[in-house]
Amino acid sequence: MPEVCTSGVLLVDDEPSIRELLSIHLRKAGLQPILAEDGIDALVKLRVTLPKVIIVDLQMPRMSGYEFIAVMRRRFPNIPVVAISGSIPSDFPGEVKPDRWIEKSIHRFPDLMQIVKDLALRTPDRIDLPGVVSIPVRTRAGFAGYFVLTCTDCLRMFRAMSPPGNRKAEGTAVCTYCNARVPYLIESSEPL
Repeated sequence: MPEVCTSGVLLVDDEPSIRELLSIHLRKAGLQPILAEDGIDALVKLRVTLPKVIIVDLQMPRMSGYEFIAVMRRRFPNIPVVAISGSIPSDFPGEVKPDRWIEKSIHRFPDLMQIVKDLALRTPDRIDLPGVVSIPVRTRAGFAGYFVLTCTDCLRMFRAMSPPGNRKAEGTAVCTYCNARVPYLIESSEPL
C-alpha cells in the first residue's frame, strides 16, 4: 500500500534540466519533489508514495502526459494534476483534462509554484486509495503460446506466455511496460 506524502509533489518530465530546476523551486516552496522521467516511471513511483499534487509534461516518450493523466483519472481521481507544455492545447478531452495547465517556461515557474501550493492546500491529507486488486485477472488461453492481459497499474494491454498445453492455470505475469505483477487465471483450455 503506498504511503501518502502530505508535502509531496510528483514531477513528471523527460527533461532532466527541467526536473532539477523545478525541484529546486518546489523545495523553496516547502514542498517535497518526487521526480519521474516519464509516465511509466511515475506509475512505478506511485506504488511507493502518493503525492498531494502531480505536475506532468504532456510530451514524453514511453507514456505521454495525456496517457498518464488518463490513467491517473481512473486510478487516483482525487489527486490534482497540473499539465505543463511548450504548447498547451486549446481543449483537452474530458478523460485527460488536468485540473490546471500552464506553459512550460522558466518565466512561469513562480505562477506554477503558486498553483501547486493552492492545489496542495485544497487536497485532503488523506487520499482515498482505490481497492487493491486481490483477485486474478481472468483470461483465456490465446494463440501461438501467449495470451493478452490488461495491466492493473498502467492499464495497457500486454502479452504473456501461456503455460504448456493451454490448460487452465493460475499465475502471475509481469507487465512489459511498467513491470507491475499481474495475477491471472486462465479459465479455459479453449483458445479465444
